[in-house]
Amino acid sequence: MATPVDYGDLEFTRPARQIKAVNLPAVPQRIFDGMKQYEDAARGFGTPGFERTTKDANGKEVPGGVIVAHRPADAQVTQLYHMPTDPSSTELSRLTYFDIGSGRTISMFCAILEDDWRGVRRRGGAIMVMDLNGNEHFQLWRYWEDSLADQVLPKVQGELDNAPGLGRIERLTHDDYRYGSIVMSQTNNLMAFASNKENNKDTLVYVTRLIDSNTGAKADASPFTLHSRLVAPSTGEGTTMYSPQSFSLDDKYLLIIRRYGSSYNALYAVDISGEQALLPKLIKFPGATEKAEDTAFDNAAFSHNVNLPHLIYCTTNGYGDFASIVTYDLDTASVTHITTSGAAIQAIRPILWEIQDLKVTSDNIVFTVNVEGWASLFFMPLSGFHKNTVIEVKVAWERGWLTFQTNDLNNKPYELTLHLTSYHSRGRITYLDLLPLLNNVKKDENGNAYVLASVLPYAQAAPPTVAHEVPPTLIRYKSFDGLEVPAIYYHPVGQSVTPVIIHIHGGPESQATANYRTPTHSYLLNELKIAVIYPNVRGSSGYGKKYMAADDVLKREDSVKDIGALLDHIASDMQNELDSSRIAVAGGSYGGYMSLATLTHYSSKVACGIENFGIVHWPSFLENTAAVRRAARRREYGDETIPEIREFLDRISPINNTSKITVPLLITHGENDSRVTVHEAVSMYKIVSKNVHTELIICEMEGHGYKQKSVIEFTNAADILFLERYLLSKSNL
Repeated sequence: MATPVDYGDLEFTRPARQIKAVNLPAVPQRIFDGMKQYEDAARGFGTPGFERTTKDANGKEVPGGVIVAHRPADAQVTQLYHMPTDPSSTELSRLTYFDIGSGRTISMFCAILEDDWRGVRRRGGAIMVMDLNGNEHFQLWRYWEDSLADQVLPKVQGELDNAPGLGRIERLTHDDYRYGSIVMSQTNNLMAFASNKENNKDTLVYVTRLIDSNTGAKADASPFTLHSRLVAPSTGEGTTMYSPQSFSLDDKYLLIIRRYGSSYNALYAVDISGEQALLPKLIKFPGATEKAEDTAFDNAAFSHNVNLPHLIYCTTNGYGDFASIVTYDLDTASVTHITTSGAAIQAIRPILWEIQDLKVTSDNIVFTVNVEGWASLFFMPLSGFHKNTVIEVKVAWERGWLTFQTNDLNNKPYELTLHLTSYHSRGRITYLDLLPLLNNVKKDENGNAYVLASVLPYAQAAPPTVAHEVPPTLIRYKSFDGLEVPAIYYHPVGQSVTPVIIHIHGGPESQATANYRTPTHSYLLNELKIAVIYPNVRGSSGYGKKYMAADDVLKREDSVKDIGALLDHIASDMQNELDSSRIAVAGGSYGGYMSLATLTHYSSKVACGIENFGIVHWPSFLENTAAVRRAARRREYGDETIPEIREFLDRISPINNTSKITVPLLITHGENDSRVTVHEAVSMYKIVSKNVHTELIICEMEGHGYKQKSVIEFTNAADILFLERYLLSKSNL
C-alpha cells in the first residue's frame, strides 16, 4: 500500500465542475433546489482581524477597518472584504476577485503598517498566506493598494489579476515549500514566519525586516523574493517543528513553540537582538506538576507593557489536566497563575475547563473558555480599578461557539469583533466595546466578577437564517469500560421516532462543539427528519489531556468501541426518539477512518456509511502524508517503522477488513490532499466495491476539506441522495 495507487483505469463521469464520479447515480435537481436556502445560510462571514490605521501618500489618515472573509453566491471560493469598524455602517467593499483556477485557500491575512522592501513605502494592506490548489503548499503574498504607497509600481511580473479590485497582490516566495504562522512585531519593524524550505521536512523559523529592510530591490516590474534570516534552525534530532508566537516589545526576543504532537510541545525564547540569533532557549516553568512530555503550550505572547517587556502570557496544561493561563517573567523566572485550578495553586480565578484562545493587549488580556463545546468570553484589565480581576462577559445571544479579534494595534485594546457561530447562524460578525462594561461589574454567588453585554451586529456581515433551526442538546452515555462519552444531539422538531446519522469529527484531537453545522445538517433535520448525533469519543480535545490521550497508538480501537457503545445506547435508551434499525455513520479525515472502522465492526447495526478523505490503511497514510506532518502523526497513531506497531496498524486498517463491511458506502476525497492522499480513497473503493454498493467522488483542485462552491454543493447533494436511498429506504419518500 505504500506505493501510490493508479486510478486512471476507473470510469469517471463529470456531473459537476471539478467533480469526477464513479458508480454515482444522477443527482436530481430537486435536491439542489431544496438545498439552496441551506447552502446560502451556510455561507457565513468570518474575520481575520482589523486593518491597521495608516496614512495615504498625501499624509491623510486612513482609518483601519475590519477584514471580512465570505464566499459570495457567484464565487467559486472565499473572497475578502473590508468594512468600517463602526457597526452603524452597512458598507462592505470587496477586496479580492481572483480564484487562480479555483481551489486556492487564503489561510492568513495579516495586516501590517507598512513595508519598504522595494525601496518605497507601501502603507497598510497585509501579508497573505495562500496556496494555489488546495495542497497546502502555502506561499507568502503582499496585498497593497497604490493610494497608500509613496510610488505606484508598474505591473509586477507574476502579479495576480485582481480586477476590478483596487488591491494588488504580488508573490513573495517562489517555490513549492510551505510558509505560514506569520507574526508581526509590536514595533512593526519585524516579521517572523515558519517554513520547511530548508529540507522539506523541518519547519523552522525565519525573521525579516519590514522597515529599513535594505533589500536592494527596486520599484520595478521584476519579481521580488522575500529576504529572511534563520533564527530557529533544526535541532538535528528527528523532525523539528517550530512555530513563532510573539516578539517582545523591545524586539529583543522571539517566542517560539516546538511541537512534537498535539499533546506535547515546548516553549522557547530566542534572543534575536544580535546579528546572529542565539540558539533557542527552553523555558522551564517552576513548580510544574506534569511531565514535560505530557505538557503543551499555546497562545504565547509577550506583554505590551514597557515596564514588563519580557513578561510572557501563555496557556499550558503543565499544572493540571486542563490548559490554563499563566505568566512567566524571563528576567525573574517567576510564574503567576491566572486561571489554573488546583488545591495547592493560588490563582486569580481558577477555571476548571480548557482555555481556548488568549490575546494580550496593551491594557488587558481577553480569552475564551471551552465549556463542553460552548464558548464563554472573559477578560482581565491590567490597570485601573479592576486591575487583575478576571471578568466573565455574559453576552446576550443564543450561545454556541465564539471567537474574537482585538483592535489593540490601533490603540483600542477594549474594542472587539466577535464571530458568533451557533445553531442559528453559520457565522456572523458583531461589535463589542468592553470599556463601558467596567462601570457595571457584578459578582455572582461565588464572588466571581461578571458583566452583562449586548453586541452590536454588522448587518452586512450576517448570513440569512433558516426557519425551524434546532438547538443542540448535550447528552452523555457510558462506553464499554465505564468511561462517560459526551455528544451533541439534534432531534427534528415535532417528530417522535426518527432515523439518525452519527457524524464523527476528525483530528482526532478535535471536538464537536455547539456551532452551526454544514448545510446538510439542517436539511437532514428539517427536510428528511433525520436526527444527528456528534459524539466526542475518547481522544477528543476539550475534556483534558487524559481524555485526549485515551486513544493513543495501541488504544486506537477503544475510540471505535465508543461508537459501538453509542449504537447500543440508541437501541436501549433512546428507542422513544430514534430508530435503531436506521442508523448511518459519517465522518471526515480521522472521522472518515472512524466511519469505516464502525462499518467493519458494527455493519449489522448500521444501514450505510459516508467516508470523506479518511484513512483506510494506517501504514500507507503515515508513509505518504506530508513529511512535515509525519513525526507528529506517528506520535499519535504509532510508528509504522516499528514491526510490532506496523502489525497492529495493518490489522486495524479498514482496507484489510473490507469483507466485514456489508452495507452501502459513499467515499469522497480531494485530489490534491497532502495529508491523507487520494490513493487511500481509490484503494478502498477498488476493494470494497467488489462486496457492497460503493460510490466514489474525487474532487479536483481540493485538498483536505472542500472549499469550492461547485464541489461543496455537489458533494452535499450526493450525500443527501445517498441517505435517501440507503437510510430512508423504509420510509415513504
